Amino acid sequence: MADITIHLEPVINEQGIARLQSALNVLGEDDELNIVMEAADAHQAGRVTEILEAGGFDYQPRGSHDGRLYQITARRKTK
Repeated sequence: MADITIHLEPVINEQGIARLQSALNVLGEDDELNIVMEAADAHQAGRVTEILEAGGFDYQPRGSHDGRLYQITARRKTK
């Protein structure tokens, strides 16, 4: 099991979305992808979750304890 973390900070742009797609393409069955963005950009998380859903991933969003970051943990859906 591998954990991969990508940061979509300070803004979510096309370059960040391309990095997300690349990470999803190499994610194995037991791997986890942690997507980190600033909490102020959490309103843009819909774009990220749409990509995850379309790619067949389960995900769990959560905020950090200090309220500065917003994280989404994604894994491939089990069959």
